[in-house]
Amino acid sequence: MTDMSFLDFVRAPKIELPGGARQWVEDSLRLLIEHFGTDPLRRPAVVPGEFVPVGYDGSESAARELCLKVSDRMGIASERIRFSFRLEKVVEAGQLLGATLVDAYVAQSLPAFRGAAPADIAAVRKYSRLLGAAPNDRFGELLAECGVGAPAPEDPDGTDLGLLPEIQRFAFLDFLTELVRCREIAAEPDPVRRAELEQQLDRPDPETAGLESSSAGRWTDLTYCLPGVELLPGSTAIMLGSHVLADPTVLMAAASHELGHQVLMPSDVPGATGVLREPLTDLFAVLHGFGIAQANAALDETTIGTPTVETFGYLGETAIAEALAAYRFQQHRVLQDGPLVPAWHRVLDPEPRARFAARLDELIGGPPTVLGW
Repeated sequence: MTDMSFLDFVRAPKIELPGGARQWVEDSLRLLIEHFGTDPLRRPAVVPGEFVPVGYDGSESAARELCLKVSDRMGIASERIRFSFRLEKVVEAGQLLGATLVDAYVAQSLPAFRGAAPADIAAVRKYSRLLGAAPNDRFGELLAECGVGAPAPEDPDGTDLGLLPEIQRFAFLDFLTELVRCREIAAEPDPVRRAELEQQLDRPDPETAGLESSSAGRWTDLTYCLPGVELLPGSTAIMLGSHVLADPTVLMAAASHELGHQVLMPSDVPGATGVLREPLTDLFAVLHGFGIAQANAALDETTIGTPTVETFGYLGETAIAEALAAYRFQQHRVLQDGPLVPAWHRVLDPEPRARFAARLDELIGGPPTVLGW
């Protein structure tokens, strides 16, 4: 693989987009505008250097303030959204707690599990690698690091849930993943294929869960955990990794993406809950003005040539830059607000800036300066 093809690869969308990235972006942006109207286009694009509060220091309190500002800019009510910045710890704690649910399922010791199919119980008993992997001292450390059990500031006589609802939700999802895995292995008639399924990695080890998480953030509904067990009805969680705190541009990109799930997941927008939900959510953030942050966060150029190239998002740098051009083209058609090429394009990193300008040229059939746009 040549350097150029490798760079093309790391700049490309993370999943295949029907019809190709360019066509998918244009069709999907049109769909989002048809569904949500042109109001998002009537607001100016968000320039990170002008949007981040003065004095941003990378603390969790400063990050929460910035997330609330992103939410407000996107017109999303944030009263029932729980923002946190310890995703890696929540994932690890959730995996440890998920192992206890596997034990409880086999033992039928929780009301929610009673009445499970005997064949499913037998499959978990035979094939699960999590049986007996009950939480250890590390689990207690993680609970403390996630603020669970500390005195609640607003109620000195009570205790703070901290991130326990988020941990419980991850534990339930982890348990379901293991249950499905065991069912698939038990149902496989081919012994060779069954052995392959048994050996497949389906989750990272708990000790490295945070390090191996490829996502900067996660959105989840906290209404329920196990069937019949409510957590925080009406509440959702946006959990971001601690590594995004240092760079407010990456934080804005992550927050605007996860907030997109808040709107799209309960909607009837085609693709909002399917296999294309992640790139569509990237595009939703672009429509709401956060394309500059998305483009500049898409690839950390300083990591090229290192063992781990750091990328962000699902559309990739090239498609995000072209999506930003399509956004600007549609915005200019609505507003007729001076030159087509906006002053803010100068704050884009060099690669996405060049792609943005080139795509604008293509959209209008020639260089904007020549055509008088």
